[in-house]
Parts: sequence; structure tokens; C-alpha cells
Amino acid sequence: MRLLWLRDQRGSILLFTTVLVVPLMIIIAGLAMDLAYYGSVDDELQRSMDAAALAGAGNLGFDSSVFGTARQAAQNYATANPYRAQSAAKQINTSTFTLNAGNASNGNIVLGIWNGTTSTFTPSLDGTFVNAVRCRYSSSVPTSFLRLIGLNSLATGAQATAISAPPATLCPGCCLFPVGVTKCAFQAAGNFGSQGCGQPVATMTSATVNTAAWISLTGTSNPSAPNTQTAIDKAATGATCNSTLRAGDHVGSNGGMQESVFNSLANCNGHNCDSGPGTQGYFISNFNSATTHTVRDSNNNITYQGHGWEVFVAVIDTADHSCPPGNLNGSGTSAPQILTYSRLVITQVIDHGYCAVANHYPGNLWDAHCPTPNGKLASREDPNLRAIFGYYSCAPIDALPSPIPAPRAALATRLRLVQ
Repeated sequence: MRLLWLRDQRGSILLFTTVLVVPLMIIIAGLAMDLAYYGSVDDELQRSMDAAALAGAGNLGFDSSVFGTARQAAQNYATANPYRAQSAAKQINTSTFTLNAGNASNGNIVLGIWNGTTSTFTPSLDGTFVNAVRCRYSSSVPTSFLRLIGLNSLATGAQATAISAPPATLCPGCCLFPVGVTKCAFQAAGNFGSQGCGQPVATMTSATVNTAAWISLTGTSNPSAPNTQTAIDKAATGATCNSTLRAGDHVGSNGGMQESVFNSLANCNGHNCDSGPGTQGYFISNFNSATTHTVRDSNNNITYQGHGWEVFVAVIDTADHSCPPGNLNGSGTSAPQILTYSRLVITQVIDHGYCAVANHYPGNLWDAHCPTPNGKLASREDPNLRAIFGYYSCAPIDALPSPIPAPRAALATRLRLVQ
């Protein structure tokens, strides 16, 4: 009888299953709780760093005077997006997520250069030459069940890099208008603030306060009138452009006027605008079209809305980096550098002292040159005055970023997370 009992094992599997399943369920539930908490914390940290990096990049500018603002914005957005921290000492706050003013490579906020070609971030050695912001934060997550096997916490952290940079090349399908506009309007120390959007530019005969100049699209030599005219023709007609200019290249510039060029922009009634508003010329034709353009400032306020000629221009830095730029002439080793590109809406052209069109819009900074309703001066202020007036804009172009720093408001700027 004893042997028969030993051989009868029916129901033993149920017994062993009952004994093992309950502990396994407890183990799996404990692991799930720990891992779910870990995953939640990880997601929240990443969200916080994404917000911080984008906020920092959104406040970058040409000069280092705005970098403190960029760091502060990054910290503000990081602390505004907390996570489920174990304790207040581990929570994101101004003590645990510091401004890192010295730009240490292992700091919470690091300013540097993002190279879109190699997808690499290099911290800036001096903290002044940047186009990207990297934010990072490390912490630990306390465990519950894993404590039973000696794991009291799990390390976690997040990192995000955001860029505010121009493209490596010109906008696809666009012909560059042969004008370079100064970077000064984008600087915090300039007359118009650091954001650039909606700012006015002007280039006039024999003026040392010009904010724009003719540039060569073929090199560092001084641009000639025939070359300038060819470039304008292409920009006006949509002809194929052969320019290989990139952000970072140097180009020859000429702050003076070229009469034949102005005739093509505003050939007023065949008399170089001597008889008042005209009907011929690239600018007049574009102005008289049905298209209207809107230019906004960095706060999205409209600074110009109306007719004009929309072109694409280079944003340049003079050889001496001065602001205001003064004389914009430069060639050879003194040729200015292209920093980025911008959309420009030309709102008025003056030739021989007369306005090409009647464009009396609210806030027109140059209306003194066109005092009568039809745009014709009763007596010309300067019979030799020739000028182009317009406004910067902020429409982005989607292209790979260049390591050349640029204002947030530049045409090519695209705020985005890259890591």
C-alpha cells in the first residue's frame, strides 16, 4: 500500500503551480511598478529638457549680450516642467538646474555649435560663438520591490539640444537679390533690438548710415553695375541662379549707387522718375501686382502690410564688426561675411529724388521723401538721391543648419530639437 501511494502523484502540478504563481505575480507586479515609475520619470525629464533647450535657442542672437537671456529662459522652462522627484533636493529648481554662466561642458545649460552635416554638438570654448543650446539633467528613481535584491534606486536623466541657425546654402529655388543688409538691427546693442523681425533697412546715395549695400554674388571683388544688374534680372524674372554662396562666405560690397541699376528698378515714365510716379521697372511692376505682403516683429505685431517686392537678401557682418556699420564698402580681405539670409519686402524706391510709387502707409519712416499724395515731390530734396527702403521678415527656410550663428528672426532660422 505504501508503494502505491508513492506512485500516485495526481494533483501535484496544481500544488506546485499554486505555490509558485503567487510569488511570481508579486515579483512581476513589483517590477512593473518600479519600471512604470521609472518610465514616467524618464518621460517627464525629457519633456522638461526639450522645453528648456527650445526656450534657450529661441533667445539666441548675434552677440553675447543675449546669451544670459537664453540661459535664463532655459532655466525658467526647465523649472516650470517638474517631474515626480523622490525629494525636493532632487527636483528641478534653480539650485539643481543652474545657469552655468561659465559654460562648462558638463553643466546643465551648455551653449555651443551644432553641425548639421555631422550631427555633432561642440560646446563653445568662450561661450560667445553659438547656434545651439544643450540642456541636461541627471537624477535617480527610488525603487520598491527592487530594494529586496539590493537596488535602492535607478539612475535616470535626459538631454536635449535645440538649434537656432541658418541653412548651409541659399533657399531652394530662390534667386538672391544682390543686396546685403547689416546684422546690426538684430543685435541687442543696435537700434532695433535683438530679434530682427520687422525691422527697416535702407540704402541711399552717399549716406554713412546705410543699413544695406550692393554685394557681389561671385566673390570678394567690388560688385560692378553690370554684375549687379544681371543678378537683379534673375531675381526679378526667376531665371536659373548659379550662385554657390553659403553662410560663412565673404562677398564684395558697395555702399554707393549704380544709376543704371536704379533705372531698371524704377524707370518712371522713361524719365528716371523726374516726372513723378512711374509705370515701368521691376519694383513698380511688383508693387502694382495684386499681391500684398505682411511683415511682423518678434512679438507678432504687424510692422508692414501692403504692396511691395518680396526678395531674398544676405545678412552681412562688416570687416570691423562695428554697429552702426558706417561705410559698407568692402572687398578682398575687407569683404563682409554672409551670416545668414533673410526675406525682405522692398516698400519704396527713390530715383533722382522722386518716389517710384505712392506708398503712404502708417508708420512709414521715409514718408518725408514722398510728401504729396501721388508720391511726387513739389521740389526735390536732392536731385541725385537714389534709395531703396524695405523691411526684414522672418519666414523660415527648411534646410540644414550651418555653424554660423544667426538671429532667431532670420529668414533661415528654424527652431527645432536635433537631439
